[in-house]
Amino acid sequence: MIALKIALFTDTCLPQINGVAIYISDVIKVLSKEHEVVLFAPGEGRLRMERVSPRLKIWWIPSSPFPFYEGYRIASLNYMKISSLLKKEKPDVVHAHAPINLGLQGIVAAKRMHIPVVATYHTHYPEYVPHLLSGKLPGVLRRATARTAKSFVKHTFGMADVVTAPTEELVEELCSYGMNNVVHLPNGIDLAKLDCTKKEVMAFRKAHRIPAGKKVVLYLGRISFEKRLDRLLAAFKSIEKRDRVLVIAGGGPYLKSFMELAKSLKIRNIIFTGYLKHGNLGAAYCCADIFTSASDSETFGLTFVEAMYAGVPVIGVGRLGPKDIIKDGRNGILVTPGDTDCLARAMEKLLVHPELRKKMGKEARKTSLGYSIERSAQRTVELYRSLGAGR
Repeated sequence: MIALKIALFTDTCLPQINGVAIYISDVIKVLSKEHEVVLFAPGEGRLRMERVSPRLKIWWIPSSPFPFYEGYRIASLNYMKISSLLKKEKPDVVHAHAPINLGLQGIVAAKRMHIPVVATYHTHYPEYVPHLLSGKLPGVLRRATARTAKSFVKHTFGMADVVTAPTEELVEELCSYGMNNVVHLPNGIDLAKLDCTKKEVMAFRKAHRIPAGKKVVLYLGRISFEKRLDRLLAAFKSIEKRDRVLVIAGGGPYLKSFMELAKSLKIRNIIFTGYLKHGNLGAAYCCADIFTSASDSETFGLTFVEAMYAGVPVIGVGRLGPKDIIKDGRNGILVTPGDTDCLARAMEKLLVHPELRKKMGKEARKTSLGYSIERSAQRTVELYRSLGAGR
């Protein structure tokens, strides 16, 4: 097979911590083993090119902090420069991940150069755009913003030759917008980076003072308002007992707010670890008896798969990403969106039935193996070639 030259565009990238940034970081490492990869991403300072490896380089595009959401950056609008760089690179295919500003510029430039374009719908824009404003707009304007987001999706993604969505539910939704170029392509995860030893697990427990002998309910991820940790805290409070502890692992702009909420709810058995380095992720999952998230806006659900890889049964909201990953009653439990009592009952069920946890944990591990980053990258390259890339 002839190697391809692939140009990837993203509006979010490490060191920003989110599912899209982590997926891109993982997939470019796999793609660049056999293909030449050029990543366009928002960076700080002047326009610069970084050579990461012989087959991977990054064009860091000047950007500014996004005022409404801590940690995100918005690339500058400079279509002529993006077009010039793309003409210089001469890629076989352009792939825009969750395009907003930089991704949109890449799509337009590629279409004008007759380069095949793939766009991936990582983010549920009609819900997420109002989320980003964090209640800073009145209800009427929030609804109007959601309608505008749908129009943006139809227009932007409609320009691509193929649109990929990580779940079947999102495929159906995009098709309902009148789009007929959508295919299902789940994201992948570098599962090997989650492997850890018993010594590392014990060290993690000691470092964060997680008591031995207590059942651990784990949430791991970004601590932000759209993750609905308020519902998780309320659900845990209703089933809290001396032999149970809730571990909230991760950092984010709402960490202090949720710590204060936990205090106001008088939750005693709770531990906030703060930001975790990647090397600690596997140990965190291995400490858990169950993993749960109350987020109702996950388009994929990377942390569910990561927890499953550790053999941990999971609880998630029955829509979008979790609905695809979690097989209710087999590898975890799906709960009704927004129903705190339902979430509490699911946690209670798993906590009091160790054999059920063990059975679901085994199935969860099997499920996770189907989401390897290598498999995802292979299917993505097959899609590129189906568009005639590299001919």
